[in-house]
Amino acid sequence: MYCEGAMATREPRPSANGERGSAGKAAPRTTTIPVANIRPEAGLSRRRSRAGHTELCDSIKQFGVLTPITVRRDPTSPEHFLLIKGQGRTLACQVIGLKQIPAIIVDEAFDDEEKVQQFLVENVARLRMTPVERALLIAHSRRPGEETSEVAQRFGVSAATVRRLESQLVDLNTAELRALRNGSLSLAVHAVIARFATEEDRPAMVAMIEDLAPNASSLEVLLTGLGWRHLAAMGPEFQAERLALLRWAIDQFADLPSRMSSRERLRVLAERMIAHPHFANTGVAV
Repeated sequence: MYCEGAMATREPRPSANGERGSAGKAAPRTTTIPVANIRPEAGLSRRRSRAGHTELCDSIKQFGVLTPITVRRDPTSPEHFLLIKGQGRTLACQVIGLKQIPAIIVDEAFDDEEKVQQFLVENVARLRMTPVERALLIAHSRRPGEETSEVAQRFGVSAATVRRLESQLVDLNTAELRALRNGSLSLAVHAVIARFATEEDRPAMVAMIEDLAPNASSLEVLLTGLGWRHLAAMGPEFQAERLALLRWAIDQFADLPSRMSSRERLRVLAERMIAHPHFANTGVAV
């Protein structure tokens, strides 16, 4: 399948002295470092929206960190790192309790400006890719006869992430690809849709989710609580009815206080469904 950016990510060819960049200096390498040992580089900290950070946490829970952060060693404490790029990914790992994060450690042989410039030169194609484009590339990058572990090593992700991305993204329909690439559908939300929706339901569900914008956690709770796989098994002739039910449920869920647990919100939803004249006799188990 076509994936934009795939031809631009050819890895630098190593020389006898190791991997080299175009200027003859050692290119940055991806490694794994402790999240607890990272602090922001002075002047590079920024505020993040709560909604955007929730989606990032959901994505990292599902796939891990797809794009390594960029750091340099703290000159006052060599076991610690100063964060140059990737504050959101680092904070998300802290929130969900991940202890390690993939990182590119910029060569200390360069001063601050040169470090960033060297990283840009060696990884320009990767930097220009969005997380979705990178995920698509990983999902479609397996070479004939290549093991999952080898794909994972090339991209600095886990083998489990490669398998999940391949399962989720290899057979995308046009609506899914468009929504992912224009940013109206996150990877984490799409992963939930891919697990629950039938091939026939997916385009219509994607269009609805784009409009309503639930987060991945809420959508998974709702699809589980509604018994979506049983509803989908009723066939395409009931598609309009089950999608109408899901739209109503998402709207109701969004109006409930966020401090309520998922179980409490489902209980309220069930009570409203029982009282609703349209859904009272549907037999849907919530």
